[in-house]
Amino acid sequence: MAINIVVAGGNYAGLNAVRHLYSTLIASAKAPKVNITLVDRRDGFLHYIGITRGITEPHFGQKLWVPYTNVPWLQHPQITIKQATVQGVHPQHIELASGEQLRFSHLIVALGQSRFAPIGASSPTKHDFEQQLHAAFAQIKQAHRIAVVGAGAVGIEMAADIKSDFPDKSVTLVHSRELPLPGPFSDELRHKVVDILQNQLQIDLVLGQRVVAQDPPSEDMAYSWDKQATTPPEQVSSMVSAAAAAAAAAATAAADNISLALSGASRQHKMQSDCVLRCLGTLNQHHLLHLPDQVVSKAGIRVLDTLQIDDPAYSHIYACGDICARNVVKLAGVAMYDAYVAATNIARSIMGAPDELMHSPQFPPKILLLMGKQHFAMEADRRVWSDDETRPFVLDDMGLQRCIEALSLHQEPAAYSPFDPPPAF
Repeated sequence: MAINIVVAGGNYAGLNAVRHLYSTLIASAKAPKVNITLVDRRDGFLHYIGITRGITEPHFGQKLWVPYTNVPWLQHPQITIKQATVQGVHPQHIELASGEQLRFSHLIVALGQSRFAPIGASSPTKHDFEQQLHAAFAQIKQAHRIAVVGAGAVGIEMAADIKSDFPDKSVTLVHSRELPLPGPFSDELRHKVVDILQNQLQIDLVLGQRVVAQDPPSEDMAYSWDKQATTPPEQVSSMVSAAAAAAAAAATAAADNISLALSGASRQHKMQSDCVLRCLGTLNQHHLLHLPDQVVSKAGIRVLDTLQIDDPAYSHIYACGDICARNVVKLAGVAMYDAYVAATNIARSIMGAPDELMHSPQFPPKILLLMGKQHFAMEADRRVWSDDETRPFVLDDMGLQRCIEALSLHQEPAAYSPFDPPPAF
């Protein structure tokens, strides 16, 4: 029987899984012949870590996309790149939006999580992606007062990049909690972030206030994940500007601002803005997973430490990256390491050692926030790092070159045995 491995989803997890499958099962002369299919709605790798700066600096943003055709080893005859949207994941096949079915002997689900545009990129090609960046940039450039709603990591970096690149604009960051940055982090880190945003970048912070109404609304405010599952969030905008709304209305008398109604514990009030960008978290693609209810929830796929689905009947299906319902901070590095574990375990199973599988470790929480080009904050090893300790990890390209090297996008991956000791993380 042919060994057909399908990897559903690309980027940090999916592409790294293919890279390690290539090293262990194609580049290695000792492995049996396999066919690997990568299914991705994009035609290349997108360095999402740099997306907020890519929006405020489109000339930087165009560097974030690396087309698959530029990756030599992906052209190997045993690897197929299928640019398509996954419509369903079933126990023995995946279904594409075209209706085509791809059967597999092994599957890695690496579909990630979805965000609304422009943070979420619906673009299928680099050219389309560049156009999306320029469209968002134009709205920001034209506005005088900009409101970013949601002070998670993305909202913080979005507001900081806007203020850093447009220091004369009024930038307001609105968040429903009393401190920014939800998640398993210390208040010490949160207070450091507040100090940088408020006192060093001169961003207006509105904390403990929830946006309860917006006029005109952005597209995402009317979006229902359950009812509109055929329209991915990346095709739905979370951004609206007064200028764009006026153009859409084709009326010179259109309102010249956007009204936000805010509500908090102590008061309710309104604020005005020329441009609003909502950064309110991610959506999981659990509705695509036609698998037992006990292993699928709105949090994603429940997996074992081997990254196999948590059901012995589906030991041939693995999941890695943000689609997994694991109690870890969603980071590119974690997704890439888990992809290595999943790929290694598939290789070990194929090479006759299904009882010698690797286990993914429990990664402690850590985060590095890049607030413009001059400011940053990091928490790791359960403490806030000093600026001197953090600075070596702050890179001008926001880690793009390191990811290119780690994913072997510009060089041939070395062959190795799946039984070799794991790399340090």
